[in-house]
Amino acid sequence: MSKSLFTLLLLLPFFFSLTTSSSSSNNTSSIQPQQQDEKLTAYDVLQQYGFPVGLLPKGIIGYALNKQTGEFAAYLDATCSFSIEGYDLKYKSTITGVITQGRLYNLKGVSVKILILWLNIVEVKVDGDELQFSVGIASANFGIQNFYESPQCGCGFNCDTLNTVANNALPLSSI
Repeated sequence: MSKSLFTLLLLLPFFFSLTTSSSSSNNTSSIQPQQQDEKLTAYDVLQQYGFPVGLLPKGIIGYALNKQTGEFAAYLDATCSFSIEGYDLKYKSTITGVITQGRLYNLKGVSVKILILWLNIVEVKVDGDELQFSVGIASANFGIQNFYESPQCGCGFNCDTLNTVANNALPLSSI
């Protein structure tokens, strides 16, 4: 069995214990996750830890957070991909990691296409007014102001432009 599959199998019970849907009160797990605050969204939680909301795309349908360990999961109803400033990004339907003030690490579920390779973004740090994104072997800094708004699955920040082009396209019947 591969190491990554073995690790996934070991972590599955933990992530099931983090889910925020109705959970039984007789949970005997040694890890007692905090319940999701009904009033906060995943975007609000990002801001509480010093991150802009634009790290996550629009459409997050829920999240789980263990405030004691920082382990979190954010959920989309499907995978999500879009392009921004020449970068192709993919989000799996479940994004997991550990969040602390100004640092997200052990990230899983977010990848970026660099040249012809898809690389997993494994860490994001706040560094003054910049965000540092790491893919393990390399990192890049981007201004934090670029992440004040969440991109939309499918079109990123170009949704209005794409909708205008689609609405102005000739109908197939006129071709």
